[in-house]
Amino acid sequence: MDEFSVALNDILVEAYYNILDFEEQAIKKDHRLKLSINEMHLIEAVGKKNGKGRTIGEIAEDLRITMPSATIAVNKITAKGYTEKMRCQEDGRVVRVRLTKEGQKIERYHRFYHHRMVEELSKNLTDEERQCLVRAIKKLNTFFQNSLREGEKE
Repeated sequence: MDEFSVALNDILVEAYYNILDFEEQAIKKDHRLKLSINEMHLIEAVGKKNGKGRTIGEIAEDLRITMPSATIAVNKITAKGYTEKMRCQEDGRVVRVRLTKEGQKIERYHRFYHHRMVEELSKNLTDEERQCLVRAIKKLNTFFQNSLREGEKE
């Protein structure tokens, strides 16, 4: 690999782990939260449809995990009081998962955390640097999305 490729690879790997560590640290600092980072992301996925609830299949797809894994994870956070299950009125076979009041508080906290992280990251950037960063990350994201789609075809 050339010098640029090595540097880019190192930065991407380090940034990935730093984001995970940063997020996990934020959760641990708030001692009221007895949640893992995965449980926090599960709450985020459940909260996407606001009060309507989501099926286990939708949650599993969002988190890129299997349906049995999603079921186990949902059962854990339901036992902790952050989610509840309800049967769909139109089709009794369908079970929807939605956030409880406590789950909604946690989801808002997580959204605020992300908002604060982005503000901190961008506060010392010029408008030009912000636009450049957004363009570069969009291209990075598009690359990964296309690569994943190609991998699914094989």
